[in-house]
Amino acid sequence: MIRKYTIKGLVQGIGYRPWVAKLADELNIEGYVRNTGGIVTVVALGDETKLDELKNRLSKDVPTGGFVTSIDEEELQESDVELSSAHQFKIIESDSDVKANLPLIPADICTCDKCKEELLDPNNRRYLHPFISCTICGPRYSIIESLPYDRDTITMGDFEMCPECEKEYTGKLDRRRHAQTIACKDCGPRLSFEQVAGVEKSEDTFEKAVDVIAAGGILAVKDIGGYHLCCNPFDEKAVAALRILKHREAKAFAVMFPDVDSVRDYCEVNDQEQELLEGPARPIVLLKHIYDNKKKLADNVCLTSPSIGAMLPCNPVQILLAEKLGPIIMTSGNASGDVLETDDNKMLNWLKERVASKEIEDTPIGILSHNRRILRPMDDSVMKVVCGRQQFIRRARGYVPNPISVDISGELFAAGGDLKSSFCYVKNGLAYVSQYLGDMESVSCQHFYQNEKAAMERIFGFAPEVMAVDKHPGYFSRKSGEEAAENANLKLIQIQHHKAHVASVIAEHKLTGKVLGFAFDGTGYGDDGSIWGSETFLWDGISEMTRIAHLKPMKLIGGDEGAKNCDTILTGMLHNYGLQLPDANKDSMEQQLIKAAIDNNINTVTSTSMGRLFDAVSALLEICHYNSYEGQAPIELENVAALTNDSYPLSIDENGDTKKLFEDIVYAISNGASKASLARGFIDGVAKYVVSIAEKNASQLDDKKQIALSGGTFLNRILLEGVIKGLEERGFSVYTSQQLPPGDGGLCLGQAYLISRQS
Repeated sequence: MIRKYTIKGLVQGIGYRPWVAKLADELNIEGYVRNTGGIVTVVALGDETKLDELKNRLSKDVPTGGFVTSIDEEELQESDVELSSAHQFKIIESDSDVKANLPLIPADICTCDKCKEELLDPNNRRYLHPFISCTICGPRYSIIESLPYDRDTITMGDFEMCPECEKEYTGKLDRRRHAQTIACKDCGPRLSFEQVAGVEKSEDTFEKAVDVIAAGGILAVKDIGGYHLCCNPFDEKAVAALRILKHREAKAFAVMFPDVDSVRDYCEVNDQEQELLEGPARPIVLLKHIYDNKKKLADNVCLTSPSIGAMLPCNPVQILLAEKLGPIIMTSGNASGDVLETDDNKMLNWLKERVASKEIEDTPIGILSHNRRILRPMDDSVMKVVCGRQQFIRRARGYVPNPISVDISGELFAAGGDLKSSFCYVKNGLAYVSQYLGDMESVSCQHFYQNEKAAMERIFGFAPEVMAVDKHPGYFSRKSGEEAAENANLKLIQIQHHKAHVASVIAEHKLTGKVLGFAFDGTGYGDDGSIWGSETFLWDGISEMTRIAHLKPMKLIGGDEGAKNCDTILTGMLHNYGLQLPDANKDSMEQQLIKAAIDNNINTVTSTSMGRLFDAVSALLEICHYNSYEGQAPIELENVAALTNDSYPLSIDENGDTKKLFEDIVYAISNGASKASLARGFIDGVAKYVVSIAEKNASQLDDKKQIALSGGTFLNRILLEGVIKGLEERGFSVYTSQQLPPGDGGLCLGQAYLISRQS
């Protein structure tokens, strides 16, 4: 009996064909397995019992990192196929794809335990080989040029296998059987080192890199998805030099630890956080900092943050560095705001420019690079766990391009937004969301956006029928979408920013029925042309999302400076209510100009932004006066609030009026209330406001009492914990983004969901 199985799912780049061949050998089945574009085809000859067992195993089991969505079965005649004359089961060359089959490609996968063991084993031929991998680990999406996933369609095709690797590749028992990234020290990629500043001390390439960090220097390391910048986290001078190099004065740095036990020396780690740390994606996980450990990190690593962004090594080079040096700062290899660098010459020139300009002096600097091409930059993913729910801050390496299953029909493209941007394609009920692309005010990020869009269309064969864009007329993502829609003669639909936020949660969790959705963030273009950001919507479960609550609109100074300068925002909000700052002497000429501009409608906007309210309170409490990066003032407000459990009683009127809130804060300051208790009280007051709006509108929901929380403000751990607890105590079912960021990185999925309901 001969059967053909067509297997769909994530079945390429994970060692699936060798796994099928091994299974067939165990069952003494003849035939072959091959990649067919984005799917796998198996032709099997054997008795019925064994073929049934084969299908059963194919249905239930899959190598690490993959999954099967369906198996189609077809019975064949001997005349229909050519089988091996040696009566074997073989892995044969791939053939072309059928357009109806949507391919699934694995994300880049961390080094597996077996490869790590070999890497550190002096008796193994791949001992200290910095590119060790097998069928279940190593780079994937960052090195693929086209489908099917084969040696000649990935950048490892640049390297010819040596006889030993060829033997393993074609062998039956080795776990590197048909491992497309197979290589060794004789035939694979090579490390190279260049000293940019300082003096080389060692002869060995890798040891030179180690020496740079050990000497208090900065090392640029080329990894799977691009460059990292590394230094000693216990050396305050080295960390300070890294901040100058990156122009990153105020944000905390992530730290790579050798293993979970070493993470526990500095952080609290629960089971769910450990699972994320040790998972195949190896994200950065925000963990509560322990301050009483014996060896403290330098104060300028985490700054005011009560958390450490902890990660474990994800590739052989990182493993070797951690084995040699212990904890290491591991941050994106770029100037803040730019695209992650992958080009060796550009990285070298960038570092040389910094040295030549005397920005950093007397700091050893080196580059540890390699000659394996990276086709698309992949930043580290960043996550945390809140109330037992995983939350993305940035979704990138290790998770992209894994699709999200959604109840969305048709083939669609959603352009996303301009901050922390990502876009998505939807086809066959799967949403393919791009990696984190940065902020579109940067020209390099704009090019990155366009390049990744073209790459996904080429690799996956997307041909959308409808496109969605944000309503903001100045967004690059909107203009790019409009141009693409016009060129392809496609229907284009504008989707309001905050409605998309709520819809992203509805889509991710496949919610049915009515939903009360909260979308809190810094800015978004409203249906009325004003700036929204504290919106509550009622979703009718079909196609309509009605705005039912928001903060009282405020007339504020517009433009970039108006959104970054917290003192300007505070002055504007107080002036809207006819209030003064606590210290009358602070009524400076600048503040008088702000008030005059607001009174005369000069460069003003009308805003309901929750993010701007956080900015104003942060300034009022003398915590942060200027957002040098997006969300700095709210983040530092939360950091101060985390210092205490004492919460000064503050509240927001359920109609969104914040006048009494400001009056109460000013009164509390004058009576000596602590900054931390007021910060905590404000965040708790916002949480109570959400609960009060939910209770007020509960009668408009059905029995499921579904609540969706979205927008960047809900990255605030204290706020999110308070809202979830308050709502669940009152019988609401609370949903948050768990597969995408709650901020603008998840916006595109909501856009796609809403256009599927309109088109």
